[in-house]
Amino acid sequence: MSRVRADPITAALAHPTRRSLYISLSSAEEMSTVQLQNIVDVDRYNLYHHLKKLASLNLIENHRDAGRARWWRVANKVTLPEILSVTNAVKSPPANSNLSVDLNHQNTHVISLEGSRDRVGAKLLLEKLAQELGINLDLPWNFVPEKIALIGED
Repeated sequence: MSRVRADPITAALAHPTRRSLYISLSSAEEMSTVQLQNIVDVDRYNLYHHLKKLASLNLIENHRDAGRARWWRVANKVTLPEILSVTNAVKSPPANSNLSVDLNHQNTHVISLEGSRDRVGAKLLLEKLAQELGINLDLPWNFVPEKIALIGED
């Protein structure tokens, strides 16, 4: 199997944990390792793996150590492509779609996907369901769901 070649920064930020770390650091002057670990909800070993990857691309830096705490900040601001940006807006379905979305409907449940394993699992589930139902999702390779909305009928 061959690997897909991509810009290293885009490829690094396509990973949900690294994207979450970078976006969190972008919205603050600095954050400690403990604060970042609470945001991304991964064990310390995996957290440092992702922080080192971002640091190796000069996106973030460990700019000071205070006692046992390491403090991180953004070293190089980059504009995230739309697929990698965080948005809380619900996009409208295409004009030619029969789908209408009402997230205030009483039979609607929104599930927030917390960790990267949840997001990868949700993506695989969506792809499998679409395949079994004959639906063409045509998801980009770097699509990562943040939330899933379940909408029931009355």
